[in-house]
Amino acid sequence: MIRVLLVLLCCPIAAAPLAGCAKSSSSSASASAAPGGAAAAPGANVYAGACASCHQTDGEGSPGAFPPLARNPVVTGDPVKVIHIVKYGLTGPLQVNGKPYAGTMPAWSSQISDAEIAAAITYVRSSWGNRAGPVTAAQVTAVTK
Repeated sequence: MIRVLLVLLCCPIAAAPLAGCAKSSSSSASASAAPGGAAAAPGANVYAGACASCHQTDGEGSPGAFPPLARNPVVTGDPVKVIHIVKYGLTGPLQVNGKPYAGTMPAWSSQISDAEIAAAITYVRSSWGNRAGPVTAAQVTAVTK
């Protein structure tokens, strides 16, 4: 039930319409497996419930609205930046890999725990060709506004 609510929270605040938000939570069930069909990675279920409706199960995002997490230098760079975005949200236009995006990222710190945020970020930092180290709950806790 909480995962369904998290998915629903993402979509109403979007600045642009999203076809991915119309997907049911059952269509995201395959996102619980790690890329390539491997066993579920820690954070895969959090990603499926909180992130995939906007950033898609393949991490490719939605053109013009939600940036890709695959091959995104913010995701694979300094973990403090991506932690801050996930915890506190992000509004306003931005560019990723030279392409513009105008969606709104919700603040997840009041919806999921620091451990769940760490698990989801770790999953994203090691999926879809991304090669970045894990993030711990302690690192998430340490990031403040």
